[in-house]
Parts: sequence; C-alpha cells; structure tokens
Amino acid sequence: MTAHAQQVTSSEEGGERLLRVVVAVALVWGTTYLVWRLIDTRQGSQPVLFALLFACEVFGLAALASFAFLAWRVPTPTRPAIGWRPTVDVFVCTYDEGLDVLGATLVGCDRITYPHTTWVLDDGRRPDVRKLAERFGVRYLARPTNEHAKAGNINHALSHTTGQVLLILDADHVPQPDILDATVGYFDDPAVAVVQTPHDFGNHDSFQHFETGRHDQSMFFEVIMPGKDRHDGVFWCGSAALILRHALEGIGGIATETIAEDFHTTIRLHGQGWHSRYHHETLVQGLAPHDLASFLLQRDRWARGNLAVLRTPENPVIAAGLTLKQRASYLASLLAYFVPLQRLAMLAVLVVMLVTARVPLHATLWQFGVFWVPWMALDLAASAMLCRGEASLRDGSYTTVLTTGIFVRAAFALVRPFRSSFKVTPKDGIDGGGWSAVSQLRLVLVVAAAVVLAIVARLLGLAGLLPLPPLRGLALVAGLAFAAWELILLGTALIKVGRRHQVRHHYRVPVEVAGVLNGALVRIVDLTAGGAGVIGAVPIDVGSEVGLQLDLPGVDGGVHTVRVRYTICSSRPADGHGWRMGGTITPVSEADGEALIEHCHVVSSRTRLTESGRLSPAPAEAGQTAPAEAGQTAPGKRATPRLAAHG
Repeated sequence: MTAHAQQVTSSEEGGERLLRVVVAVALVWGTTYLVWRLIDTRQGSQPVLFALLFACEVFGLAALASFAFLAWRVPTPTRPAIGWRPTVDVFVCTYDEGLDVLGATLVGCDRITYPHTTWVLDDGRRPDVRKLAERFGVRYLARPTNEHAKAGNINHALSHTTGQVLLILDADHVPQPDILDATVGYFDDPAVAVVQTPHDFGNHDSFQHFETGRHDQSMFFEVIMPGKDRHDGVFWCGSAALILRHALEGIGGIATETIAEDFHTTIRLHGQGWHSRYHHETLVQGLAPHDLASFLLQRDRWARGNLAVLRTPENPVIAAGLTLKQRASYLASLLAYFVPLQRLAMLAVLVVMLVTARVPLHATLWQFGVFWVPWMALDLAASAMLCRGEASLRDGSYTTVLTTGIFVRAAFALVRPFRSSFKVTPKDGIDGGGWSAVSQLRLVLVVAAAVVLAIVARLLGLAGLLPLPPLRGLALVAGLAFAAWELILLGTALIKVGRRHQVRHHYRVPVEVAGVLNGALVRIVDLTAGGAGVIGAVPIDVGSEVGLQLDLPGVDGGVHTVRVRYTICSSRPADGHGWRMGGTITPVSEADGEALIEHCHVVSSRTRLTESGRLSPAPAEAGQTAPAEAGQTAPGKRATPRLAAHG
C-alpha cells in the first residue's frame, strides 16, 4: 500500500471512529433528555398534547437508534471468487414498457459475459415484444392471464425454465457485462438464497435525482443495505437480484399475498433458514420516475405492499425462524414509513398550542438550553454523519414532505385495508411542474394552510384583533419560531415541485466524441438512442435531415463506427465559437442502433460508475468467465449438500 493510500485509509478510519462516538453520545443524551421530559416537564401541561409530543420524541430516538444499527459500519465491497458455476436464467419482466426501454435491457443482457439464457417474460402478450426477443435471439414467454402481476409472471416462468440461479431484471434495468461474474460466487455458500445488488438510474434529470449520480435511493443502497448485510437482513428489492431456484421452489415460489412480493418472499426465505447477501457494486442502470405522479405511484406501491406484510404470518415481529438481528433489520426498514405520521402529529401539537394556548410541556429557558439544545444538535449531527454524504438533512426533509400523503394512507390501510392492484411505474415522459404537480400533494397543502392559519391567528390575538387565550413567554416565542421553520420546509418543497420542468422524454448522456456531419467534422456533446447534441463550425437549417457518422467506444474496448440520419430541431451559437445543434437521430441499420444503445446505457454508465468508485474497472477479471460448457453445470450437482444444509 502506498503512503498516500495509507493516509487516506487512516483518515477514513478516524472519521468512522468520530462518527461512532458522536452517534453513541447522541443516543445516550437522547435517552437522558427523554427521562428529563418524562419526570420534569409534565406538570401543568395539557395531558393529551404532552403524551402525543412525548411519543413523537420517543419515535425520533428510536429512528436514530435503528439508523445507527444499520449504518454503524459500511463494509468495503469485494467480489467473491467463483467455485460452483451454476446455470443461470435471466428473467426480464415486462408488461407495457416501450420497445426502446426493453430493447436497451436486452442489449445489456446480450453483453453479459457469464454463460446464461435470457427470457423475456411478457405479461402484455405483445407481438412486437415477441419479434424483439427473436431479433436478439432470446427466449420469449407469455401467459394467458395476469394473475398476481409480476409475482405471478415469475412463478409461471419457473415451470418453463431450468436455470439453477435466476437473475431477475425489470424491463428498464440494463445490466453491466460482468453482473454475473461479480455475484454468482456468493452461491458457493450453500445457504445463500438471494444476492441483491444496488439500483442506480441513468436518467439523471429524473424526479428523484438530487444531482447527477445521487438520488433519493442512494443512501438506502450505499449505506443501509451494506449495513443490513452485516445482520443477514438484506431483502430482494424486485430487480437486479439473483435468487437460487431450489430455495424459491422450497417455499412455493414468489409470495403473492401482497404487492410487495420481493420483501415478502425474502422474509419467507429467511424464516426457512436461508441467507441473503448484498453485493455493494452498482451493476445495473435503470430509469427513475420522471415526474411527481410516477414517483408517488411507485412509492405508494412500496409503502402499501411492505406494510401489508405486517398483516400476514410473515410479520417480522412474529414470523418463525428469524433471528433477532433480522427482526430488528426488517422493523427498521418499516419504521421509515411512519416518519410522516410523526411529523404530522408534531405539527398538530404545534397548531393546537398556537390556537388554544394549551402547552405540551413546562420547562424553563435554561432547562431547554441544557437538555433540548444538545439533544437536537447531537441528533442532527449523528444523522448527517450516518448518511455518509449520500443524502443531506435537507434532502430527507424534502422527501418526507413528498411522501406524507401516501405514507399516511399506507399506515391507515393497516387498520382498514382497501383493495389495490399492482401498477407499473411509467418509464418515460415529461414533467411540466406547476400547479398540476403541486396539487397532487393535497395533504401537504392542507397542513401548510393549517400552519399559516395558526400563525396568523396567534399574531391577530397578540394584536388584540382575535379573542384567543393568552400565550406568553418561551411558549409564544418557541411556538412561532417552530411554526415558521416548518412552514419554510413545507413551502420550499412545494416551490421546488412547482418550479421543476423536464421536457425531454429521454435523458441525454453527456459525451465527448468526434463525428462527421454532412461531410464536416463535429463534436458530439450529448447523446441518446434517439437524439444528439452537436457542435459544428457552421449552422445547418432547422428541419434539415443530414447524414451523421460517429465513432463510439464499445464494451469490448473497440470503437464502433455508427451511421444515423440526423434531423435538425434547433440551432444556436455555441458558447465560445461554432454552432450548437440539437436533433433526432434514426440509425441506418439495426447494428447501428444497438451500438448506440450499448454506448448510452452500458459504456457511458460504466465510465461514470468506475470513476465514482462504485464499479470495478474491468468488465471481467481474468479467468472468471469460463466457456459455456463449464458454465452449464449439471442441475443435480449441488442438490445433495443444499438439501442437507436445510433439512
């Protein structure tokens, strides 16, 4: 190890030690604060408000404790060596996704280096999807009904396939060539049933992206899931996961009792003694929701499905066969769905206090300074440090506001279930923002209005214009300050939603490659399979269709010459010199189209992920990929030890 590397490692270790000290002190001080609250602040308070606020504060400490339990340490990712080489079926699940979306995934599957058989599981029974499968030389499978949605689709495929391991991909999840080389080694442990890899998204202008390369699931996949791996609490996240067929068949297939078939199935597997692992290396690129409606649809399905597990025998509190750490891991994940309820309860206490002058606690200013201020500072510091740069407290507040309505509805559905169906998240489109987006957050608008009215009412009361019970001293100052702060958080989120505009159907990947446009040398600066941004020395009239030739690096390290027809849609002076032109492209041949898809969805993603340290630099380590004969292990080879290991 070089001296520089040793310094970096030492610095990281020092930062991790400091993190654990801060978290430990925060948890101790939080407990001290709650004891003080229970003993010294109850007298003279309104009992219901006291109990509600105290319950919210207990929840806050529990949330920090569960976060620390999962994120206490993030292991360094490594690739396991491959001993047993199972046969692999790649299941690409599709229903109504566009052919361009599905085609990109099939291109990625075609480039996977480990021997495998790809299956398109088409629940839409579409002739054009069958033709697309035939074009790529992959197997096509459809069923006569759509019973149990994705879960039923996979279960149907189990009876028509034979692969010992299944790689399950959503229609928009484009795999890297070495996804199997990096993960099948985990199955050398005969007790492993599930290997999950991170979800990442190539459309960086999506609704859920905070910035390029960082989105609202980054912390979950970069911090939380590695922590779950330490506790054998990793669960299948629907896609980008490998599942052992033998284990799945042993529990009767994918769980169909809830719409969270992935979460539910993993609990059932854990209950039977199977283990799960997390491979902390980004090996797929998907498409994140492009607008608020799609985002809410997806999160609503997750929340209702995961919480619905609490109404089944696989409730992690009572399910047989789970370890204590697994129960804690599952409950920590489910706890996140109740954060908006906590926020609403605290806001309700605040609004009632401002209007009625009934206080939830009694304390002096110095007591707040001694007990509450250190607890808040430590809580915020510990939470921020545990995120490890994958999310900020502002990001968390914004996401909480967005999910308030759907998470509250999902929580109430536990008490009074309602019929729901599986709906596929749209994979493309545009986002106009404005009132049409803001109006979807109806509960947030109601809450914001209630806070505004409470502030106005109290100010009018102070001015003698409204007959309200008097609220004085620290209660008045703190009440107005907290209300103003909450209003800022709500308003900031609503303004951000309203101002957002995303007008392209497909994300343009930044590139820097040479091209020849209409016989002249140009620079290609952004690219999709359907459009490109070009900088040239001279302008071309809008509406013109000209020939464009570009050289694109491929997965194999070579350069592919691609020819397309380029239709100019815009032309303006470029920064510095020349002309910036944008337009649509039509590949001249199917091979040209595949090369475009390969570069935009595989090569460019690999470059970004490698530079960020989230992907191994080499597509496959030397000697990892064996010829097809070696990869197609006889089905019964490992059956005896696996059955023996699990009775």
